[in-house]
Amino acid sequence: MFEHLDDPAPPQFGDRFRQVVVRRAHRRRRHRRLMAGAGVALASVVVGAGALYGRAAWRARDVARVEVAGTGEVAAGEPVTVLVLGTDGRLAAGRTADVLMLARLDPGAGALTVLSLPRDLMVDAPGGGGPVVVNRVGTGDLVGVIESQIGVPVDHVVQVDIDGFRSLIDRVGGVDIRVDAPLRDTASGLHVEAAGCVSLDGEDALALVRSRRLEVLDDSGTWVRDPLADLRRIENQRQVALAALDALAEGGTDPVTLNGHIDWALDHVTVDATLGTDDMVRLARAAAALDPSAVSEASLPVVPHPADPNRFALDTERAPEVLTAFTAGRALPAAPAIDAGSASRPLVDAATVAGC
Repeated sequence: MFEHLDDPAPPQFGDRFRQVVVRRAHRRRRHRRLMAGAGVALASVVVGAGALYGRAAWRARDVARVEVAGTGEVAAGEPVTVLVLGTDGRLAAGRTADVLMLARLDPGAGALTVLSLPRDLMVDAPGGGGPVVVNRVGTGDLVGVIESQIGVPVDHVVQVDIDGFRSLIDRVGGVDIRVDAPLRDTASGLHVEAAGCVSLDGEDALALVRSRRLEVLDDSGTWVRDPLADLRRIENQRQVALAALDALAEGGTDPVTLNGHIDWALDHVTVDATLGTDDMVRLARAAAALDPSAVSEASLPVVPHPADPNRFALDTERAPEVLTAFTAGRALPAAPAIDAGSASRPLVDAATVAGC
C-alpha cells in the first residue's frame, strides 16, 4: 500500500495493523459524513422521526417469538431483567445455549447490570431427578430454574444465533478490546498476535467468545494452556458483548439506525412472546443510549462441583452478595476467579479483556 512513496526503505506493516487502520478510518469517515450532512438532514429527521419510530415498532412485530413460561410484561420505564442466550440456531425446546447472561436494564437510571452464567453450572433438573448442566435445561423450564435455584427474577428472554453475533460485530465496524498477552486457540481459530488494544471483526470476535482451549504466550515465549479457560470464556463473552453495545451507542439512536437494527433482529433474534413491539423499541433505544460508566458487570461466583471438577456449583459464600446487588440494580462486587493452583496457572493472566 506504500509502493508509490519515495522512501527507499518503506516501513513494513502486517495484516493486523492494516485491519486496525482501515476500521478506524472507516469510523472516522462515517463520523465526518454524518456531521457534514447533519444540517441538511435535521429538518427531515425532525419531521419524519415519529413515523420512522412507528415503522420500527410496526416491523418489530415480525421478530420471531416463542412461548416461554415465567416471562411477562413490565411497565414502561421500570427496570427489566432479560435472560440473553447465544445458540447455534433459533430458540427452541431442547436446544443448548452456548452463552447465558442476565442483563438488568434500568431505563430511568440509565444503568445496565450484566451477570454471566457458566454454561457448565450444575442445577437440579426440573421436575426432579439428578443434576444437569444449566445450558441443557429446556427453554420452557429455564426461567423457572434461574428464578428458583439462582434467585434472579427474569422478565424476558432474548436469543441471538451465532451468525447474528458475527454480523452484529461487523455491522458496528468491529470492536476494540484489550488483552494482556498474545492469545490463541487453534480449535476456535483465535489468534491475537500482541498484547494491548486490538480490533476484532465478527469472525475474530466469534473465535474469542467460543474459545475453550485458550493458550497464552508467556514471558519465555512458550504457549501455555489456561486451566481456567472455561471461566475466562464467559468473561470474554461478556466483555465482547459490552464492547459491541458501546459501538452501537456510537451509532446513535436515530430512527434510521433503529430501523437498521430491526433488520438485523428479524434475521437473527428470537424473543419470548410477552415482549411487545413497543417494549423492544424502548429497550433498544435505552440500551443504545447507555453511558459506558453506567454499566456494571461480573460473572456468577462458582466453585468446582463436588461430583465433577469439570463442572461448576454455585459458590454459596460469595454468590449471595453478587446476586443481591444484581437484583437491586447496584454495582456488582468483583469476585476472584477460582484458584486452579499456582503450578498450573499461566504466567500471564491474558484473558482479561476490557474495552479500549
